[in-house]
Amino acid sequence: MATKRQNGDPPESVTTPKKTKTQEGEFNGAVFKSMLKDSSKAMKGLDTFIKMAKKLPSPELYDVVEGYIKISVECSEIFALLEEENNSEAELTLIFQSLEMILLRTASDLSQLSMVGSNIVRKTVSSHIKLLLSSLHSDNHRFVRQCLCLLSALVSQGAEAAREIFGLMQFSKGLTNLAQRRDKTGKPDVRMAYIQFVLSFLMSGDNTTIGQILDTKDFLSEILTNGLTDDRISIVNLILSTLQTRVVQNKTITKTQKVRFFSASVLRQIASLYKWNGIVDVSMDEKEKDEEAGRRIVRELVHNFLLDICCSRKHGISFHDPSLGTAGRVNG
Repeated sequence: MATKRQNGDPPESVTTPKKTKTQEGEFNGAVFKSMLKDSSKAMKGLDTFIKMAKKLPSPELYDVVEGYIKISVECSEIFALLEEENNSEAELTLIFQSLEMILLRTASDLSQLSMVGSNIVRKTVSSHIKLLLSSLHSDNHRFVRQCLCLLSALVSQGAEAAREIFGLMQFSKGLTNLAQRRDKTGKPDVRMAYIQFVLSFLMSGDNTTIGQILDTKDFLSEILTNGLTDDRISIVNLILSTLQTRVVQNKTITKTQKVRFFSASVLRQIASLYKWNGIVDVSMDEKEKDEEAGRRIVRELVHNFLLDICCSRKHGISFHDPSLGTAGRVNG
């Protein structure tokens, strides 16, 4: 009976992973590379690659990202698609997202293949940065979001990449206005992608770049002075925690730099979070209503931040005044 069971149809619990592995085996790094070289299959290949990459890393799935970059360390097949003329925004979105999927992995669990990430940064900067930056002015919200996500992924490759990308940025009202492009339904929008892009420079850990970010008018401050009270709770937490750890508590950033950046107007906008009325997108305590719990959490976040920046003599913008209390003294 046991022999018949093995030769016959196995139970569903055994079939499922085997079927998954078979499907994955049909699309691997080599197949993807081959599809990219065929103009009739390239976009289908990119779409399949992205869908699989979003599920990775997973011990249950074939790693198509690792499989591809091990046999194409320059990702030349993807970049070859960028060389083609008259790519539509839909096609560019697929190309940019594929590169982003690779960069996110080389900056994390595939750090042993960081050379691939460096190659992507180098190739993008040398040949395609003009296309990428000009695409930020598109009216297509999804396309602009993807461009910003790719830029964030490029910065995530390390301090050198952060310095390189920052040096090429064209700071203008057209760029900072991206912080105001919001989806009123609460879906991930251009503003969110812009915030993550700006903060990626702080997360890079390169203190030279962080100092330059603070000195660049409107680039970082724009996310604080426009619509902060309407941001979802996860974004508010990301902004405040990143500023606190990478700027306020950063010993290499001088008090003078902090005073210049955290002006009265910027601090006023941060303080406005006491009246936060954004979207709750994290799990809350069941004992409280989401809106009430969300407001409480944001108030705690902003209160702790303001205590650090305004009251801490070690980290904040307050100075010791040696003349305090001596105004009435008379010199003998």
